[in-house]
Amino acid sequence: MLILMAHGSPNTHWRASVERLSKALQEDVGEVEVRLAYMECAPPTLMDVVSAAVESGVTEVRVLPMFLASEGHVERNVRPLVDEVRAAYSSIEVELLPSLGEYRKFREFLSTIARKQAE
Repeated sequence: MLILMAHGSPNTHWRASVERLSKALQEDVGEVEVRLAYMECAPPTLMDVVSAAVESGVTEVRVLPMFLASEGHVERNVRPLVDEVRAAYSSIEVELLPSLGEYRKFREFLSTIARKQAE
């Protein structure tokens, strides 16, 4: 299972845009279950999503921070949430993936957008 970890907001319009992204990604990858969790301000939390996943038999989860950098929220807030999940569910594998900005393909995508602006 892949869990997209977004910041969260009490604003329902903001959450709806992230939920559309999560749903579209699920449709694109099909064979991988994609779920969305929020760091704060809205449910479901990471623990909520993992608890439901464990109840349904999932034994491996990957958490993808939907942040551009690992410093800041990922290190201060997301990593401790992942550690809490690991402590609560030691029988499953929980991997914290790099933040979006650390992926070369993501940076290449941003470069493509930037180059198109120069045309």
